[in-house]
Amino acid sequence: MRILTPILFLLAALPALAQPLPSITVSGEARVTAVPDMASVSVGARFAGDTAVEAMNRTSEALDAVIARLADEGIAPRDMQTAALRVSERVRYDRESGIDIHEGFEASNTLTVRVRDLDRLGPVLGAVLGDGANTLSGLNFGLQDPGPLEDEARRRAVADAIHKAGLYAEAAGVPLGRLIEIRDTAQPMVPSQMMRSERMVVEAAPADVPIAAGEIEARAEVTLVYALGD
Repeated sequence: MRILTPILFLLAALPALAQPLPSITVSGEARVTAVPDMASVSVGARFAGDTAVEAMNRTSEALDAVIARLADEGIAPRDMQTAALRVSERVRYDRESGIDIHEGFEASNTLTVRVRDLDRLGPVLGAVLGDGANTLSGLNFGLQDPGPLEDEARRRAVADAIHKAGLYAEAAGVPLGRLIEIRDTAQPMVPSQMMRSERMVVEAAPADVPIAAGEIEARAEVTLVYALGD
């Protein structure tokens, strides 16, 4: 019994030692906006032909003219990238016979273009639509360097969480202790205005395309864990 008594005493004290320190978990969030300074847009050409080669040749000829015009408009090669290339058979279903009727082939080629001068975006779109492009899809706005805007959103999110932690601790009548943990929740940058991301087939080329860039919004969320008590 002389040996077991100290051991039993220690075992009885372990639950008290294992109890976690009181803490508070708060989340902070922030949204910061800025005017975009670049845009990306997909332009392309789509043509039909009796053969796959004919359809692709017509499409390639049109897109060659588009690429040349983009270069003339000051778009650098690094800001042009082929996004989709497709050749497919054109088939029409005949209800009377119940069979598919071959009607040739269709080829399409889509180019994603970055425009770094938004003042030139409307004229550039008007120019390429006049020089061979006949499809236009999703227009997105962004920032060439989003880092500063994202960092500002993070700073404000942390400040929001710190404010909440102090407020809750004060309201509860307990002192706010040291910061134990910081967890960041990544949030994508979201344009507040965006052209609908759908394909548009252009029948006639406008001289200039009116564009409203709107604002870019950076969001940040952070979770802070504080100890409570002295």
